[in-house]
Formats: sequence, structure tokens, C-alpha cells
Amino acid sequence: MFLLPFLLYEDLLLAVIMIGVGLLLLHYEKIGSAIRRLEWREYLFFIYMFHMLFGERHFAYLGVEPIFVTELALGVLTIAYARDLLKIRRVLMVYYLIVMIGAAFAAFYFFEYRLDAVRDAFMLIYAFWVPVVYHVFRRRNHYDLFFALLKLLIVLKAIAYGYEALMIILGHRSLSFEGFRFGVGYVVPSLIVISLFLPFRHIGWKYKLLSLIMIPAVFTIFHRSIFLGILLAVAVIYLIGSNVSRKIILTYGISSLIFLIGFLILYNTLVDVDIFRILELKSSLDEGNINYRVLSWEHVMEKFYENFLLGYGVGRPVMFAYQNIFYSTVEMTYFEIRDFGGNAQPHNSYLNILTRFGILIFPLFLYAIFLPLFRINHHVSKKNSNGYHSYSMYLLLIGFLMLMYVFAFFNVVLEGPHHSFAFWLAIGMLLSFGRAGNFSPRIVRIKKTEYYLE
Repeated sequence: MFLLPFLLYEDLLLAVIMIGVGLLLLHYEKIGSAIRRLEWREYLFFIYMFHMLFGERHFAYLGVEPIFVTELALGVLTIAYARDLLKIRRVLMVYYLIVMIGAAFAAFYFFEYRLDAVRDAFMLIYAFWVPVVYHVFRRRNHYDLFFALLKLLIVLKAIAYGYEALMIILGHRSLSFEGFRFGVGYVVPSLIVISLFLPFRHIGWKYKLLSLIMIPAVFTIFHRSIFLGILLAVAVIYLIGSNVSRKIILTYGISSLIFLIGFLILYNTLVDVDIFRILELKSSLDEGNINYRVLSWEHVMEKFYENFLLGYGVGRPVMFAYQNIFYSTVEMTYFEIRDFGGNAQPHNSYLNILTRFGILIFPLFLYAIFLPLFRINHHVSKKNSNGYHSYSMYLLLIGFLMLMYVFAFFNVVLEGPHHSFAFWLAIGMLLSFGRAGNFSPRIVRIKKTEYYLE
């Protein structure tokens, strides 16, 4: 069940390879035994989480509009955890408020914009993932399973990128301006790169070696937000990490740079694409993507100034751009704009939420997304309480959150089910990290045995 969904969104040959290798790894790393100990609702969540992180958009939109796998999973998990969710904890109160505000906006604008109002409101309603994740990760073994599945993701992502590279070299596929494997996500590759710089007990040199494949992989996606997200994550980890993690950051930072330079030289000789020309264009401030983002932000902020108190509302596009031309009025629906080939969402989720929900609600949203950071000092004080492995897990989750902060600033993240899940997942896991006992020393019971000499 963990591996079969690959058949739904991967090439048949690649899916079969992944399933075969995945089965071997589940047995070799004893991940299967940990999975079998899960309750059915935990089992459902981890299947959903694993494939949402791996496949992102390809997995998120399986289904029939407007009912996709996300809505089904969230609905079933809400019912399954209903008893826990009804006992509202103080730390989760702000997320319930945000969800209620999103639902209220959807109800208010529903009669005018129908399902479009509900779709827009989900950029707040998806925050309900935080209470769900908080209750799923209630024990330390759930975090151990998450990091065990990270090893599986490292291997399978390496296979996926290797397969894609082989197809390009053999001429069966062409390299686009956006690199390769872009359509199957970039959150997990970035997370794998961040994990390179941390001393995990169970992620040994073999997995580290495979993780190095993600260095050129994320590089050839050519997304600036990926580089900025990884740099911010590593910088924060270095700042609050231990001396061990700082040494590893320096060691792997230098080796990764050498590996990347070697890859670029080899890549440019094997593939008939001037990768250095692409890099020059992508690093230029005059490049189209940067201009588009700046113009879209200016356009959205104009809407904010006109409706700064109560917001622009939900259900109608906040902007409309077609062939890099921005129009001052929007008379079309989301589907009409999509079919026309235009853009209707600004590539900045924070500005989108500020514009749609107004200045009164935005501080509440900021408090919700930055809440895990208020506990950093408390967790840093416990970094030596249970060995470096537990603290490394915490550092990776902090890096994960930094990554998602940057993604949400430069991309459409909170508006869709695939990236918003990763955003709220990081927050929920961080909020529950200490409660699950990750910083509590493990108790080892020693039984006294008596021996008698005859």
C-alpha cells in the first residue's frame, strides 16, 4: 500500500523499479515492522504523507474535481481523530481560529462565487492539518518512522532522478528550461539536501552518498527559491546546532561544492544544452520570472490598499496576467483563466492572504506560522538531554520550516493541497516534538541476574 500508488503517477517501468527496491528496503531497514504496528488512522496518514511528499502535485490531484485525495484523506482523518480534535489544546487554538475564519469567508462569498470561494478559503482551512499532525505525532516512535521513511525517500528519489537523467542521455526525453523531474516536486529533494548536513544515527554514509545526488538534482531544477530556502535552513541549523553539526555543515558544504562543479562540467558535455547560459539567465535580475513576481506583487498590493481592512475576499481572482501583461480588471473565473493559459495567483502566499483576508486577520496568521519559532530557546536548552540524534531530528524540522517559509514567499504554496500540506506538516511536527518525548532520556531497564557456581 505504501508503494503501489507509484503506478498512478509514474512511468510503468520506473514505478515497477521503485516498488521492487522499496520492498527490499522496507524489509532491510525493518520499516515494514514499524508500519504494521500503526493504528489504521496512523497508517492512512503515513501513506498519504509519504506520497504527498514524494509526488506532490502528481499525487495531490488524483481524483475527480473538486474531490481529490487530499479532501478525502483530511475528511477521513478528521473523523478518525474527532475525539482528540474536539479537546482543543491551547497551543492549537490559533489554528482552529484560522480555519473558522477561512470557513466563514467561504460561506459568506459562496452564494456569489460558489466553489471558487471554497477553493480560495482553503488557503486558511488547510491549517487544520496542524491539529491533525499534532495528534498523529503523539509518540516518539512516530518521529522515528518519519525519519525511517526519509531513508526510503532518499533511495527512491535517487532512482527517480537517475532514471530521468538516463532517459535524457539516451535521447528519449528532452531537458526543458526548468530542468528535469520538476513536475514531481522539489520539497523532498531540498529536504534531503538539508539532511546531508546533520549527524543522524540511522542515516549512515550509504544514504549520505545517495543524498549527494540531490545536489545536482535540485540545482538543475533552476529554482532560485530552492537555493535560498536551503541556504536559510543550513544557516539556521548552523546557528542553533551543536559543534558536531557545525563541523558536518563545513565538511559536506565543501564536498558538495566540489561534487557540483564536477557535475556541471560533465553535464555540459553530455547534454546538448548550454547549462551555463541558463544559469546566467536565471541569475539575472532582468529575467522574466523575477519581473513577473515583482509586477504581480505590486498588482496584488494595489488590491490590498483598496480593501486593506476587511480584505478583497475569496472566490474571484485577485489578479490576471496573460503573456506577462497584467490587466487591471478581472472578468473571468479561475477556470476560464486557466483554460486561456493565464495566471490568476500571485507567487507569494503571504501577500495573497494579506490581500484576501485583510489587515485585521493577517497578524493572527503570522502568529500561527511563527509559533514554532517561539519555542526554539526552550528546545535548544535541551539539545544535550537525549543525544545528538534527537536534536538532529529537531534541527531538520526547523530547516524544513525555513524551507517552506521561503517557498511560500516566492511561490503559490498555501493555495494548493500539495505544498500547503508540507508547510503545515512542518509546523505540526515541531509543535508536537517536545510533547512526544523526543528530548526525554530513554529508560533502560537492567534486570539483575544471579549466577551460581557449582
